Amino acid sequence: MHGWINLHFSILPRWRGAAPVQRALIAGDPDLGASVFQLVPELDAGDVFAAETIAVPADATADAALEILAEEGATLTADVVARIAEGTAVASPQEGESSYAAKLTLEDGLLDWTEPLDVIFARFRGVTPEPGAFTTVGGQRLKILDASTAETSERLEPGRIHGGKTEILIGTATTPLAVRRVQPAGRGPMSAADWWRGQRDEGRAGT
Repeated sequence: MHGWINLHFSILPRWRGAAPVQRALIAGDPDLGASVFQLVPELDAGDVFAAETIAVPADATADAALEILAEEGATLTADVVARIAEGTAVASPQEGESSYAAKLTLEDGLLDWTEPLDVIFARFRGVTPEPGAFTTVGGQRLKILDASTAETSERLEPGRIHGGKTEILIGTATTPLAVRRVQPAGRGPMSAADWWRGQRDEGRAGT
């Protein structure tokens, strides 16, 4: 008997646990990857048959990244299964310091506008679509559905919102985050620009 193998979306032993892709994106890891390993009683700790760094677009959110990793990981797994059947597969112990990818909670999606843009955008990528990135405006929750780094060097005070024709800019500790689609509490998804035009008061994110 060969036992069981598993496909995990990280280069083990980094990001053992339930949400490896999401945690890697939030942490700003430069590389994502997949590992095929032998199942053992300890969490994601078995010997590794194969591991591969997989290219993911720099602006990919967690759902897009998972789709790419699943496709590439399936090929990696099929190769390992073939080598096990041939009797040529060799598994090696994991090396290096491990880290834990805890399941995301709702509060993981809260954006802190006093942080730099790269940190905020990394969190947005990691929590999109679930549990979802959000802020508050006037005490009301505002979910951010579509965002990117702004193509401007303009600085805005952290949390300050600047409305445009097709998007809004929200200030960070560095350059703004460009937001295109939002979902206010109790309402459906909408254009961020349309939402902002409907605001009676100027308001700020994070209030």
